[in-house]
Amino acid sequence: MKPKSSGISPDQFKKQIENGNIPTVVCIVGEEPYYRDLVRRTLLDAIFTDTPPDSRDITVFEEKTDMKKLDTLINTYPFFSGRTVILITDKELLNPKAEAEGKKAKSSGKGKAKEVSLSKQEQFQKMLGDVPEFCTVILQAEKMDGRQKFTKFLQKETVFVDCSPVDSRYLPVWLARQAEQRGGHLDRSAVQRIQEYLATVDNPPLQLLAAEVEKIAVYAGDRKNWTAADVDMLFSALPEIGVFALNNAITAQNTVLALQLLAEEQKKNTYLPLLIAKLLTHLRSILMVKEGQRLGRSASQIAAESNKAPFLISLWQKEGAKFTEGRLRNAIQALDTLAEEISLGGRQYDRLEEIIAVLCA
Repeated sequence: MKPKSSGISPDQFKKQIENGNIPTVVCIVGEEPYYRDLVRRTLLDAIFTDTPPDSRDITVFEEKTDMKKLDTLINTYPFFSGRTVILITDKELLNPKAEAEGKKAKSSGKGKAKEVSLSKQEQFQKMLGDVPEFCTVILQAEKMDGRQKFTKFLQKETVFVDCSPVDSRYLPVWLARQAEQRGGHLDRSAVQRIQEYLATVDNPPLQLLAAEVEKIAVYAGDRKNWTAADVDMLFSALPEIGVFALNNAITAQNTVLALQLLAEEQKKNTYLPLLIAKLLTHLRSILMVKEGQRLGRSASQIAAESNKAPFLISLWQKEGAKFTEGRLRNAIQALDTLAEEISLGGRQYDRLEEIIAVLCA
């Protein structure tokens, strides 16, 4: 289970900006690039209302931040533009603990690197506590240590936007919002097909999905109800499509098609350990459902315990009806062994062909 968020959501931030509230310090924190880009773009568009992106004056500090230069920039009124915008992505400044531990081993004085970094961050915190109205400071990081005083300060005293990935269980809501923004509607079959494509993914690739939904909107034109057929037609860019088709062929016990699809992946030079990992995830999901059924658990109980969408549990339930637990376990063990042997220079695609043929027989 993920820890409870200490910030506001990107959607909440967007509403604040639309209401004309431009903050002086914004922290964009999280591993989801789609949301990080959305928040940053929303903020910059509000600040530079009539200025195209390639003409905007933004000062960026990526590493080894000069604190004197930063302090001067924050506190000097910009006579020409009327507003100063600063973007800070310096990992050493935002996450000194992680950076300092790496330097500590190289430092002859024990704890010296950590002490220097932390004092620099304390200086930075003092600056952020008194940013003038004409300046906006944007901090951006994939992760920040919630135990640090600095992070707690940011969460309490600044606009802290949580850009965590979307859990696959909440993907239907996100997809519905994307379609609505483009004046359309993804029907149940379309949403379920996307969920099938991404069944082996814990955190869906939102940037890629948004681009694919945009394609559907353009392709459909005046037709506003979008179906699974639209998804199949246009979701060609998703990296999971090949694995999705292969998994479908295996669970349908279509040996010929499965081996043909595997040959296509080999032609594309698909990274075999990643392909095996995706196959393993799918087979383990099916086995999990079969084990749960044997233990007397309902589909809803299995969904709650596994943090998976009920629709996926039903799908894996149907797919598992064609396999015994023993056959699934044997295939999983064989794939695990193959993954280990590949790293030691062992057999590769030819061995995977044998495993799939036995599983589908």
